Amino acid sequence: MDDLSTIPANLDHLIITVPELEAGVAEFERLTGVRPVAGGSHPGRGTANYLVGLAPTGWDAGAHTYLEILGPDAQQKPPADGILPLDAHLAQGLTLQTWAIHPHAFLAKVAGANSADIDFGEVNDMSRETAEGDLLEWRLTSRSPLPHDGAQPFLIDWGESTHPAEAPLPSVELLEFRVESPEPEAAREVLEVLGAGDTEVVEGAECRLRARLRGPGGELTF
Repeated sequence: MDDLSTIPANLDHLIITVPELEAGVAEFERLTGVRPVAGGSHPGRGTANYLVGLAPTGWDAGAHTYLEILGPDAQQKPPADGILPLDAHLAQGLTLQTWAIHPHAFLAKVAGANSADIDFGEVNDMSRETAEGDLLEWRLTSRSPLPHDGAQPFLIDWGESTHPAEAPLPSVELLEFRVESPEPEAAREVLEVLGAGDTEVVEGAECRLRARLRGPGGELTF
């Protein structure tokens, strides 16, 4: 189903985790025909990423959303406890791990989530150096383990930094995106508070995400 209603308007990016970064990038290229580009490393966190632009079905051209492939950084020592951000250490192959939204009035959404007793973790300031040497700084909500197995999005605010998808990126189409939950009505209520109430939510045996991508080399479904 290629329908705008399946793609939330505040979608910032999707995150795929992989156990080995270069191999994961090669596999993504094999399946879609699109080669991700190096994003940068996360100093002190043991990870690095590659990026691919997303063109959601029904969105205007030039929409700022993307796909992040996150994995261990071969140039860094892993954390002493072996735990990587967003549970990347648990990845088995290409894993659609979680997603981010960029709601308007970031702090107001955080306050609303607090009032509604939504467990989103805490707000953290983060940064990374791009492959070109530029510094990106942002703040986001962070919790480990991931809330609802990654089906609940985290909130992100890029502040004065340039959004990663504003840079020229190879891209794939995002044809479909939805959340599955054993308690779909409760999931819808949480998403409404967080700023993603237009997300498609369906009943499923467990909390998980479904996304369907298309590149010149084929479709990839998570």
